[in-house]
Amino acid sequence: MKLHNFIVIFGTGVIFVSFIFSVFFLKKEKPAYYAHILIFIVLGLLLSINTISNNNIAWILNRKLSIFIEQALLTFQSLMLGLFFLNILNASKFIFKAKYILATSLILQCCLSLIVLTKNTEIRPSIIPNTVLLIFCFFYFKDLIKNKPTLVLANSAAFWVVLGIFYSCCIGFSVNFLIPFISKDPHTIDLRLQIFSIANIANIILYLFLIKSYLCLKHPQNS
Repeated sequence: MKLHNFIVIFGTGVIFVSFIFSVFFLKKEKPAYYAHILIFIVLGLLLSINTISNNNIAWILNRKLSIFIEQALLTFQSLMLGLFFLNILNASKFIFKAKYILATSLILQCCLSLIVLTKNTEIRPSIIPNTVLLIFCFFYFKDLIKNKPTLVLANSAAFWVVLGIFYSCCIGFSVNFLIPFISKDPHTIDLRLQIFSIANIANIILYLFLIKSYLCLKHPQNS
C-alpha cells in the first residue's frame, strides 16, 4: 500500500473516531457551535469515502462526478467552519466583517469549483477558505487576548477547534498554492502525492484537535 493511500485510510479512521465522540456528546450540554462541528465531521467522512472510492474504483466512477462531489463537500465544510466562527465571534467587533468575508468567499469558492469542473486547470478552490479561515483565526485570537485574558486555554473547547483549523489551514494554504507549479509528469507524480499527504496529515491533526475539544466539555469552562 502506498503511503498516500495509507494516510487517507488512517485519516478516515481518525475522522470516524471524532464522529464517535460527537455522537457520545450529542445529548450532553455543550455550546451551540457543536452542531456545525458535527456536520463538518460527517462531511469529512463522506469526503474520505469519496477519495478512497476515487483511488480504488476510479474506473467505475465518472471522474467529473467525483470532482463535483469533492468540491461540493469541501464547500459545505467551509460553510460549517465559517458558521462556527460566526458563533464564537458573535459578541466581537469583527462579526460584521466576518459575515461579509464568509459570504464573499463562498461565492468565489463556488465559482472556482465550476471552473475546475469545466476546464483543465490546476486551480485549487480550497485556497480561498484556507485564507478566509486564517483571517477568522486572527479575529478570534485578537478578540481572545483583548476580552478573555483569564481564560484557561487548556480547558477551552473553542480554542482547540480554532487551533486545529489554524494549523490545518496554514498547511493547506501552502499546499494549494504550491501544487499548480508542479507538473503532472510521471517523474513528479510521487512528489505531488507526497505534498498532498502533508495536507492530509494536517487534516488528521485538525480532527484530533476536534476530539480534544470534545474532551474539554467535561470541564466546567468549555467556551
